Amino acid sequence: MSINLRFDQRDWERIAHDWTAWWAGELDRPMVVLEVTEPAPDHDWSQLTKFGLDTPIDDVLDNWQRILEATHFLGDAFPKWWVNFGPGTLAAFVGSRVSWTRETDTTWFWPLEGVETLNDIRPAYDPNNPWWLRVRAMTERAVERWGSQVLVGMTDLGGNLDILAALRGSDQLLLDLTDDPENVTRLANEITQLWLRYYDELDAITSRAGLGSACWGPVWSPTKGYMLQCDFSYMISPRMFKRFVMPDLTACCAHLDYGFYHLDGKGEIPHLDQLISIERLRGIQWQPGDGQPLADGWLELIAKIRDSGKRCQIYVDRKGALTVARELGGKGFLMHIINDHMTVEEGQAFLEELHAIR
Repeated sequence: MSINLRFDQRDWERIAHDWTAWWAGELDRPMVVLEVTEPAPDHDWSQLTKFGLDTPIDDVLDNWQRILEATHFLGDAFPKWWVNFGPGTLAAFVGSRVSWTRETDTTWFWPLEGVETLNDIRPAYDPNNPWWLRVRAMTERAVERWGSQVLVGMTDLGGNLDILAALRGSDQLLLDLTDDPENVTRLANEITQLWLRYYDELDAITSRAGLGSACWGPVWSPTKGYMLQCDFSYMISPRMFKRFVMPDLTACCAHLDYGFYHLDGKGEIPHLDQLISIERLRGIQWQPGDGQPLADGWLELIAKIRDSGKRCQIYVDRKGALTVARELGGKGFLMHIINDHMTVEEGQAFLEELHAIR
């Protein structure tokens, strides 16, 4: 089925050229992802968990096609749709019960039932798990339907301790870190190996289109890339981070060509030096968290990330993007513009103003 986009093959060639130059450190300007959808969608279709597993996949994709066709991809933005079943979907693949809350449009993964100790948790690959079958089928159909016009992004598999927290419960896992660290290590490693298997199976599907790689973040990469994370690490010390999280991140980065990390909130800042030390980690996304100023309120932090040699992805509004460019320069940054409802003309004028800063 064809899709009528404001984006053609020449645009994809530009995307590949400019993003590859950015990764190589050869681009003096920032990458800027700015999307303008006219008219704005009247429904939020992002959380696919809200649809029953028996909802025809093309019914879901029909709604998203209308949004994609109404979107202007400005700056370094590109047509992308990612398979969003909530953060940490791998937990569902290994048995976590899944629910969706209408009021907050949130997907929840619940602890395994009948589990008394970590010894009772034995995550394993299940080719017949209904959530895995749904994610795989939706990924395959989107790639088949949109071909070389839309980059289909991978589902949010989650981080190793985030997945384990879903299976065990966050409060209990915090106790397990002290009471049973050997089994936490075992499970963290087992989850990492499963993560790599699911990643490769999905990458084999999404790479068929030949458009590069993407996931939930606004980052494009020419080959295997992903936004790694461990939101659970907000609650643990750097010593525990080194023991339980760093081996996972190191293994994933060794497997990926363009590994990025989602640094989520002030509680994760104590882990930044360890993250910077991962040689194959290519970039760090700074997400200040609810109630905090956007990235332009954290100039020292984002400068540290960029100056370490990592790429730095930030969320800013127009004013914040201009502030970062004037104070720090744009090189090495990826700016995703949010909180500004612009027309196409306003967006183009903003990009001209931003790129004029030297």
